Amino acid sequence: MLNIHPALLPAFGGAGMYGGKVHAAVLASGVRVSGATVHFVTDAYDRGPILAQAPVAVRADDTPARLAARVLAAEHEVFPDAVAALVAGRVVWREDGVPVMLAPR
Repeated sequence: MLNIHPALLPAFGGAGMYGGKVHAAVLASGVRVSGATVHFVTDAYDRGPILAQAPVAVRADDTPARLAARVLAAEHEVFPDAVAALVAGRVVWREDGVPVMLAPR
């Protein structure tokens, strides 16, 4: 099972970190990049193996809502790509348990 998170995990994840809370935490931290993460679901909240990420620049004039809108646009691109790769058999697992998406042929 795949999940999408509105930040670049492992940062800004875990219990209680969803929606606007994530974006507010990102802005409060001062990081310059956020984004979307597609990861496999495990019993550890937001700690499953990361399949794909899409970075989104954090702008000086961002509000949680503005950042959320750009991250959502990135989610709408990266999640379908990850699902398509999984369905097409283009996800391989490295020996260390990290999944890797292969490019379409």
